[in-house]
Amino acid sequence: MGIIKDMSNEMYHSTSGISSSAVKTVYKKSLAHWKGEKRTQTSAFTIGSATHAALLEPERDLLVKGGKTKNTKAWLGLKADLKPDQVLLTEVEYHVVNRMATSVLSNKICRNILKDKDRQNEVSIFAEDPNTGLVIKCRPDCMIEHEGSIYDVKTTQDASPRGFARECQTYAYDLQAAHYIWTCQQAGLSHIKNFSFMCVEKSAPYASHVHHVSEELLESATERMHRTLAVIAEAEVKDDYGTGWGDYTILEKPKWL
Repeated sequence: MGIIKDMSNEMYHSTSGISSSAVKTVYKKSLAHWKGEKRTQTSAFTIGSATHAALLEPERDLLVKGGKTKNTKAWLGLKADLKPDQVLLTEVEYHVVNRMATSVLSNKICRNILKDKDRQNEVSIFAEDPNTGLVIKCRPDCMIEHEGSIYDVKTTQDASPRGFARECQTYAYDLQAAHYIWTCQQAGLSHIKNFSFMCVEKSAPYASHVHHVSEELLESATERMHRTLAVIAEAEVKDDYGTGWGDYTILEKPKWL
């Protein structure tokens, strides 16, 4: 329990605790999807990890440029020699990630956040949820304590105000915000109350934009997060992780037809 500043990303993910990803999956899908979920290294996941590395830890030189294609002898050799947290990219992916990082840094608000001398990147935070007794955890991309703020880097298809609002609803990003703030507060960071997304598009022109989560949305997301944690806690006690769908459903005529 507590705040750990030197934990690797791999160690964080292997340490038990309910993450915001678990809460989002149970809320949007089911307990079964959470328990049966397997992490896969997709191209989108790689681009996201590389963008995080380029923006949050540029001094570590974590991006490794490979050749034009994967699965060649040279590529496999580079992959075998990767150091912890390094990300291997094709030439195209490497240039795309650098374009994305440049776009984010050209945004004055993002630049000020990422250059803040007091920022803390990827701190691992663990706490006990007082309502359920569950161990909850989060790993904010960037936390600035004197602001009481958390910032999350999001690579997205649409960073526009309207487009990202839709993605936020589709992927329950607001529950992530609620979970992070709640976990921080239970770990003793009671002054953490604000959450923002630093978004950048994954294709040209790689537009970037900052989205602050409003108090109203955060209040709603916090209530739904607590309901979801209660569902998870009950499932843990009963050791029952079903879909909750029943055996069948009647498909009704949509109201708009």
